[in-house]
Amino acid sequence: MKGKLLPYLPGLLLFCLAVALGLTVYQDYGVCWDEPLQRVPAFLSWNYALHGNKALFEHATDNHGAGYELFLIFCEKLMKLRDLRDIYLMRHLVTHMFFLISALFGYVLVYRLFRNQVIACLGFIMLVFSPRIYAHSFFNSKDLPFLCMVIIIFAICQLAFDKNKPWLYAILGLATGYATSIRIMGVMFAMFIVLFFLLDWMALRSDKAKAKKQLLNLLWFTLAFCGALYISWPYLWPNPIGNFLESFNALAHYTLWTGSVFFQGDYVKGTELPSSYVPTWFAITNPVLWLVAGLAGVVFIIRDFFIHTKVHLKNSNERNFLFFALCFIAPIFSVIALHSVIYDDWRHLYFVYPPFVLAAIYMLNKLYNTKFKIAVITACAIQIGMIGYFFVKYHPFQQVYFNELISHDDQYLRKNYDMEYWGCGFKQELDHILKADTAKTIKICCNFNDPVNNNVTFLKPADRKRIQILDISKVNEADYFLTNFRGHPEDYPSKNIEYSVSVLNSTILCVYKLKNVPAQTK
Repeated sequence: MKGKLLPYLPGLLLFCLAVALGLTVYQDYGVCWDEPLQRVPAFLSWNYALHGNKALFEHATDNHGAGYELFLIFCEKLMKLRDLRDIYLMRHLVTHMFFLISALFGYVLVYRLFRNQVIACLGFIMLVFSPRIYAHSFFNSKDLPFLCMVIIIFAICQLAFDKNKPWLYAILGLATGYATSIRIMGVMFAMFIVLFFLLDWMALRSDKAKAKKQLLNLLWFTLAFCGALYISWPYLWPNPIGNFLESFNALAHYTLWTGSVFFQGDYVKGTELPSSYVPTWFAITNPVLWLVAGLAGVVFIIRDFFIHTKVHLKNSNERNFLFFALCFIAPIFSVIALHSVIYDDWRHLYFVYPPFVLAAIYMLNKLYNTKFKIAVITACAIQIGMIGYFFVKYHPFQQVYFNELISHDDQYLRKNYDMEYWGCGFKQELDHILKADTAKTIKICCNFNDPVNNNVTFLKPADRKRIQILDISKVNEADYFLTNFRGHPEDYPSKNIEYSVSVLNSTILCVYKLKNVPAQTK
């Protein structure tokens, strides 16, 4: 047993270090725009599940599953949390820990695929320390939990098909069903897994006993998938098939959000995005080496598939790589083909990052096992060092990371792309004002009230009472004006800057002091 655990010790060490880091910094990240909105449907699902309250079906819904949010509500109830600051801190910490646990699954998966501790450690680092992903792992309870479940699904899937045990297929079904209750796109992963079952069944048709066993395994997977999906998504309970199809269709053609995004210097409606939107965001917000390695990995996996098709279709190690490539390519092409509404960089597709990382590892492993081994290690070390430098210098604003493929000239990023779009940075603005101003009541105005109010609730109760948010029409009565430049990438006329934060030479946050100064915010 000791010998079997030994290969995984480096992963456990990295996990413990990441946990220690997370415990150190989790209080630094503010509350994002949607966090309070996420709790409302979760409570409706909770009250329906436990008390039969049917308000869940009487309110407008965004049709997203409540699987992960119900878990957070359970934690909130279990810990008997009442104050919003405590609730949000719990949510941030629990979501981040879930992210790190999924990355540990990623380490195990990469080691089982390549039997190399160095490559497995690299996989863990690539998953955890992608700047945007890392920041979102605290405050994004929409997209990150699904990303986590994708990693877990990949790890269990590899183990289940390798060991061919019915109980493992049942666990795989539970994981895939639960993932689908978080994001309905999980059904795509289920379809690919069912395809693998069918391929194995066709290959085993000559052996009736083995073919029958494979069908039974498929049955185990299907029952577990349906059971987990049904139990963890109360909205399905009255009409499982009908409500599922309704949600699927609604999310495939999402219309609840009708706003615009700031892309390449222009405002574009979320319903009229160019085909280049997701590829461009993906290309400029991932570390360059991971980007090059991942794209090369996808190309080589597809090439190897056409050269050795039978090997990739049968139950082999190579089929896992085909699975990863499909799970990266299919969602992106689906979004482009269906003209799906995507906004706020590519966060709705963050779940394609794990399969992309695994494709990158596929490529880096190929090079690692050649005469280029030292070059690969050196390049990876340099890239990790550059990421680490960004993490430290711009903490806690890793969510506005842009790589070297896009200009970092003065204010270029702010004037061409959405940056601190989710309003988490208002926490730092409020912290600064409360520290710098000793007044009993501080009146503030802002470009958006909702995210500012979210971060006011995140303050300690005594500080919370000191802040008074005024409507923009009363800006002349305010002491300070706060902005994150969303919807207004231009500079404001006022020069009386009390506090500002810049990332990569672009200002993402600014506080203007208005006391005894005429307000100019247009």
